[in-house]
Order: sequence, then C-alpha cells, then structure tokens
Amino acid sequence: MSRILVPVDFSAQSIQAVRFATAYARDKHELTILHVIQPFPSRHVVNKLGRQSVEKIQLDEAKEDVKPLIEIVEKAGVAYHLEIVFGNPHEEIAKYATDEYIAVVMGTHGYGRMTGYLKQSVSYPTIHDAKIPVFLISEETDASHFPWRNVLLTVDGSDQAMAAANTALQLSEGMDVSFTLLTVVTPPVAYTGMYGVGWEDTATLENWGRETLRPYEELLEERMIPYASKVLIGDPATLIRETAQEKEASLIALGHHGLGGIAGTLVGSVTFKTIHRAQTPLLIVKS
Repeated sequence: MSRILVPVDFSAQSIQAVRFATAYARDKHELTILHVIQPFPSRHVVNKLGRQSVEKIQLDEAKEDVKPLIEIVEKAGVAYHLEIVFGNPHEEIAKYATDEYIAVVMGTHGYGRMTGYLKQSVSYPTIHDAKIPVFLISEETDASHFPWRNVLLTVDGSDQAMAAANTALQLSEGMDVSFTLLTVVTPPVAYTGMYGVGWEDTATLENWGRETLRPYEELLEERMIPYASKVLIGDPATLIRETAQEKEASLIALGHHGLGGIAGTLVGSVTFKTIHRAQTPLLIVKS
C-alpha cells in the first residue's frame, strides 16, 4: 500500500487537507499524519524547567490538539500512522517528503508571495524542497468535491508541465475524472509602433498556444483519455483561477520551476501567484 504524507498544524486549512487526503486514500493509500512542534522560544523557561519537561508538556498538548484530525481519519476508515517531532516545520517535512511517499497533502493559507515569505509560510519552502508532488488545500475548498472530478491541466511547454500532466494522470487512475488542458500565452510587451518579435496579432499568439498544447494532447490521446483544450491570452495566474471557476475544476495541476520564495517573488512565479487566494485544490509538480 502506497503512502501519503499529510503535515498538519491545528488550523482550518489542515482540517481540509486531512479531509482531502482521506477522501483520496480510501482503500488505496496509507496516511502519515505529521505534526512538527517548534522549539519553545523562551530559553529562560527552558533553563528553569528543563528541556525534557518543556518538551513533554508540548508533546502532551500536541497529542490532545491533533485528536480532531485523527478522528476524521479514523471515521473514514483510512489506515494511518501519526508522527509528532520537534524542529523547524518545513525542514522536518522535507526530510519526510521522499519517494517513500507518492505525494504531500497540506493546507495553505493562500498568502500572497511577499506576505507568505514574511509570515514564513510553510507551504512555499515545502514546494521548493520536496522531491515529490505537493497538494495544497485551502480552507475555502468545497469538501463535497474531494478528492477531485474535473482536473484543469495548466501547461506551458516545459518539462515541469509535462511532469505535472503525467502525475495528474497517474494519480487519477481508476477515478472517473474529466480533463481540461489550458495554456495561457503572455503577450510580449509592445510599445507604440513596435511589435514583439515574431507576432503581429492575437491570431499568432493563439497559434503559439495551440502548438504548446499539442504534446499534451498527444499524451492524452495515446492513453485514450477524453479532454478539452483551451488557449487564452493574458496573465496566467488570473486566467488559471478564472478558468478553474468556469470549468468547476476540483483540482488544478501545474508544474513548478523550482524557484524559492525570494526568487519566485522577484520573477513573478505563476505557482506562487496561483496559490494566492486559490479556492481550488492545487497539485504542484517539479520535474
């Protein structure tokens, strides 16, 4: 039986992530519920009470706080293993997120790129460090659609996008799922009287988009999987969210180019922009 890693805190986002993971895991996968306790911040308290005493208090509190999450898993009848460890959350998650697991499922607050960095979002460094696919689940997701029925495959011609498409297909095996391929062409910056190299109108951009889609269409056709295709022109993150709402997608799959928090912020990573306020579960894959 394959395993899914589910890092949790005690937030509404983690509750939704556990619900998503149990809906997907039924009769197929075992869950590892991972909670990371951060070291107690006050050295004076630690020195006075002793590290072992402080950690015992923290561990007892964590076991009590994690009970509502475990009840969800047990009610669903899904096999699980509980791990509670001490350390930095994203570093400990990265240690576990190896190929022993098929995916990570975790909650996200949906912070913007800079806010997420400043507030030390755990999901951003996990995406960067994890060697396996990561599902991100927000509090606003509709649990009645878990795990997923309609997948929006967002592609851009990269190796990462092809890896995301292959992963989404693999994880959807045995499920009744429909697929929509989406590529968004960002227009080159054009000044008055000048055009970007190689294009003169939107028809050219649409042709670029159709060429981008073709390898992914062939992938689906080889596997005899029905699909719809869509080419849009504009800002990728905005149009991905709008298309997901229009198509009533219950999962968005996209490739990640591996940029960290600062680099992703500076270059405008589509992944980080899509995470921001996303209400649809995300599957993020690096090649």
